[in-house]
Amino acid sequence: LRLGKVNALEKAREYGEYIEGESYRLSRLIDNILDFSRIETRMKSYQFTSADVSVVVESVIKSFEIRIKQCGIHLNIHRPAVPLPAIRIDSDAIGQALNNLLDNAVKYSKDSKEISVRFGQKDGNVWISVQDQGIGIPSKERKKIFERFHRISTGLVHDIKGNGLGLSIVRHIVEAHGGRVTVDSEMGKGSTFTIILPVLPVATEDSKKEGLTESESIESPPHPEISN
Repeated sequence: LRLGKVNALEKAREYGEYIEGESYRLSRLIDNILDFSRIETRMKSYQFTSADVSVVVESVIKSFEIRIKQCGIHLNIHRPAVPLPAIRIDSDAIGQALNNLLDNAVKYSKDSKEISVRFGQKDGNVWISVQDQGIGIPSKERKKIFERFHRISTGLVHDIKGNGLGLSIVRHIVEAHGGRVTVDSEMGKGSTFTIILPVLPVATEDSKKEGLTESESIESPPHPEISN
């Protein structure tokens, strides 16, 4: 592109999409490494504000469109029938957690070309799930996959790039929000990861008068895998 060897506009756009997609992927990789460093040193903090999870999900999906297109994957989005309640979250952090789950779904889909994203509310929680139709996770490894640097030991994934930090960071972010992340998987049929976040009361004018602000910053809890 710099040398002017691409004359066709469509070809220039195609190359531009690859550059943009790769830049986005590398940015997310750097974010994960920096966040892991902050978590390890207990310097990670979160800015909690009242937010709509639907907006966060839609934003992440939009930013992921180029990556999905390049991989030839069809993304199914199942939106809730009714609006979700506003909850107190760090939108950037939850966006990063969802990004990591989508990235994993793309990596481990293998020959399957379909990923589903669902979100909604149930039993006082807001949830987001990412489902792939890929290789699945062995039952003995389903707890270990949330540990730092852990990668599935099956030979099916030896050629998949990764640093083993993504799911560890997802768990840390979700637990810092008082929530949890679950996985349901079957070998050869895919995996479903679900982020579950509690619906907590949003700050009111009365609570603000009592010294509670709508936006607050808290330090993250110790990483579950730090201590030996």
